[in-house]
Amino acid sequence: MAERPKTDGTAPDSRGATEGRGADIAASRKPVAKRARSRSGTVIWQLCILVALIAGMKLLNATSGNLVMPSPGAVFWRSVEMWSDRTMPRALGESFTVLGLGFVLAATTGILIGILLGGFPFLGRVLDPFVNAVNATPSAAFIPLIIVWFGLYTEAKVILVWLAAVFPILINTTAGIANANKDLIEMAQSFGAPRRTLFWQVMVPDALPSILSGLRIGAAICIVGTVIAELTMAQSGLGGLMIKAGNRFQMDRYFAVVLVMMALGSLITIALRLAERQFGRWRVDLRDGG
Repeated sequence: MAERPKTDGTAPDSRGATEGRGADIAASRKPVAKRARSRSGTVIWQLCILVALIAGMKLLNATSGNLVMPSPGAVFWRSVEMWSDRTMPRALGESFTVLGLGFVLAATTGILIGILLGGFPFLGRVLDPFVNAVNATPSAAFIPLIIVWFGLYTEAKVILVWLAAVFPILINTTAGIANANKDLIEMAQSFGAPRRTLFWQVMVPDALPSILSGLRIGAAICIVGTVIAELTMAQSGLGGLMIKAGNRFQMDRYFAVVLVMMALGSLITIALRLAERQFGRWRVDLRDGG
């Protein structure tokens, strides 16, 4: 009598299914692990660059003195002092008010005008030379005119920040609307979508990544515009602190303000980049079969 083959109690089909699921899980974990390694490597390199910059400051301070480059320790303790006596928070609040108002105004007008120029090609062609002409003119060239019209205080600074930041937002929005996915537009038209629905539910959402990219660029320019406004008009905020420290050759104080500006710009850019990733995930690209 032939012996029965020994089994472990698992049918061949179920064993194959289990192995298949295990392979799928392992394959799905590989991209996650790869992204984690990439993020870790990025952070390590960033820390190395930061250490190198601090070491360079220390070396330059040791060889050339405090007037050329303050020591990292002096900048740190000066920063602590300025935050403790409320000098830095007060200046940061003044600058953030100008920056925030200017950015909101630039984002609102830039997106609305960009949607119009991108959605109505004839209007875009008519106004394109004028948009490019004003965009090519440095914002500082309009400072005397802004001072005459709006004075030297908050209103004039907000207008200067708006003028500096509105065109990157407007141009990116126009390009995003004008280059909206033609396959999606034709699909919506084939289902009888009216012009208004086509515009607001197909073209504008498809242009959202371009709009968010323009907002990110505009936010960075807003910081530059805020500093220029505070340097050339009534000196206040972070720009006012920076120019006063520079005039008195207080380089530790000067660098403390510069570090706050850099941190502010980085935080705003990171926040907008996260928003760009979040809202851009769903974008359908028919060329990839998505």
